[in-house]
Amino acid sequence: MRQPFRRASVYFNLLLITEAVIGLLILVVTAYYHALFTGYLSEIECRLIYGYLFGIYVFGAQLVVTFLCSIAMWRRIWRRRCTPNIRLLLSMWAFYSCVIIASGFGCVWNLYRGVDVLENAADTSLSRGIDMYYSCPEWKLLWDGLQWHKECCGVHGYKDWMSADWMPRLEDNCSSMVLAPYACCKRSCESCFNNLLSGEGQPMGGSSRQPFPALTVDSINANGCLPLFVSAVWNFFYILLALWVLALKFLIVLCCLTKFILHRQNEGDGCDNVGLTDEDGHPLVVVKYPCNVRCVTIGEDDLVSDNVPDANYCNCTEMDDEQCGY
Repeated sequence: MRQPFRRASVYFNLLLITEAVIGLLILVVTAYYHALFTGYLSEIECRLIYGYLFGIYVFGAQLVVTFLCSIAMWRRIWRRRCTPNIRLLLSMWAFYSCVIIASGFGCVWNLYRGVDVLENAADTSLSRGIDMYYSCPEWKLLWDGLQWHKECCGVHGYKDWMSADWMPRLEDNCSSMVLAPYACCKRSCESCFNNLLSGEGQPMGGSSRQPFPALTVDSINANGCLPLFVSAVWNFFYILLALWVLALKFLIVLCCLTKFILHRQNEGDGCDNVGLTDEDGHPLVVVKYPCNVRCVTIGEDDLVSDNVPDANYCNCTEMDDEQCGY
């Protein structure tokens, strides 16, 4: 196929590579947020997250594989003449690419509809983690790491720790005090960590098994961890939506460019016998002949007469100065 304009193949390859890069970005972003989401949830809820994100992994992998393979396909097409088979191949390729983009829209829509489900799953999982904070070491490590790195406290707020069944109740004259893990302390609050090192925060009200020291609201992160999880889910949705829109725009450009190339091939190269006509407008047929056969021109007078010119044959190996194939 002839290139319809200068460096058409270069621009086409850049578009194909861009689509593959978008697919790779989708995989990287999905993997990052997958690891981020699993930091809030237990093993059971992590399987739920994987089920929601599996379709997005497949969508990104399809973009990468399809458009990287398309580069090799177009390299071979540029070297061939435009034929009905080539047109059929390009039509199937464009249709399959549109199906992939449509499946990406389904993944984005599924994620949008599942935001509430993910929020409820995270709420249930984190609330169960508070109840199992001391009975399950895995949950203690998860909560301490989550509250320290995300600078949050509790599910919806620090009061979630104080309302736990195993948490002792403060006396009425200690209403300004808060019972929460040390991981809830602000990083800029030195008094929290000084009390931890000096062993202060002794049991109050005669209790010998108070799990947390009494802290103040000003010394801890009062915001909950669940709003951060929901915010991360929405950020992932917006990023994925933006990447899908970019993939759709570049695919539209590829399809339009493909239609333009086929149209120019029909006009210039005579695909489907367009452009190869005689003086009366009748289409001409291109006939391929072996290398050792000379072309024979038959006029109208020869067609109506019984005298048909003899065809002359040549042997390419016996010819010295003449070239075969004319």
